[in-house]
Amino acid sequence: MPKELRTHYLVKSASRYAGTKFKTLSASAALWRAEDLTYDAELLRELRQTTHTSELSFGNRAETYEIFAYYAVGLVTCLEWHARSRLVDLLLFKPNSIKAEDVKNIATLAISQMIAEGVTIPHLLGAATNVSRLTEYLKIFERVFEGLGIQIDIEKKLRRTKTAVLLHRVGADNSVYSIMEILFETRNHLVHEIDFGIIGHHSIRDMWSVDDAIEYGKSVVSCIKLIESHVTKSAPAEFPNRLRADGTEEDELEQLTTKISELESKLTDKIEKLGDGEEIWNEALSMSQNARNKELAFLEQAEFLRPIRPLDVRRSFQIELLKTRLAFLLLLKSEL
Repeated sequence: MPKELRTHYLVKSASRYAGTKFKTLSASAALWRAEDLTYDAELLRELRQTTHTSELSFGNRAETYEIFAYYAVGLVTCLEWHARSRLVDLLLFKPNSIKAEDVKNIATLAISQMIAEGVTIPHLLGAATNVSRLTEYLKIFERVFEGLGIQIDIEKKLRRTKTAVLLHRVGADNSVYSIMEILFETRNHLVHEIDFGIIGHHSIRDMWSVDDAIEYGKSVVSCIKLIESHVTKSAPAEFPNRLRADGTEEDELEQLTTKISELESKLTDKIEKLGDGEEIWNEALSMSQNARNKELAFLEQAEFLRPIRPLDVRRSFQIELLKTRLAFLLLLKSEL
């Protein structure tokens, strides 16, 4: 294939998450993954405890395996995904936050291909954003908070927030900031270098125990939840992919249903005051509501949308249906 016809890697990456039925480019996905990795390590700790009562051994030295250190790669990916997803959310919610310098270093080929692939500038910028150090992670959230008008020094918050972990590498400073800084450094070392700390004698190798993996995992969860608590508390209700106080994502289907109901009620009042076809509107509204309820019920019970594999698109289709209705109502409202 000629070079100029190949899809740019940024466009490929962004297109996987723009417009997909399964939205994983979100803070909730990053948090869920960090919690799941931690749970995975906790199961391994249970396995270690089980081996104590048997003739089996756990690990080849000091009851650990070198692979536990690679939890750092997965956990930092959660932080990267957290930052990228919230940057995309900000730029979609507030397009005037996009700066000229954001796109100046993106290849012309990527920009020219993005429309054909259904990619937006925010998704393209999310794919192009580098989050390889804690400072870069925090810089993104400083931008997000500034764009949302949230007055918070997130670095200071992370430095003042202590965790319950007892990592010997951190020493007396068990602040979330310090632990995240070490985590990024550990990940970068693992994926870029092979020194004596990695392939030297076992006595000098820098290996994590399963307890280290768990404690770092819990620290990442604490970091994400701390940042998200300020989004939950202070971001506008319309900001995308908001989390509840418990860390679960707000129900988009429920939100759309409420917005549509409120908007239909307001439009009914305005049309009645205008005296402009209110009888037809009321009849049409009743028919639309009945049809929508039937369509939602159909999508709920549709066998062909049910998860043959662990994938269920019924809710996604219901959300898209309500988005279409909401878009029409907003358009109608703009003319009244």
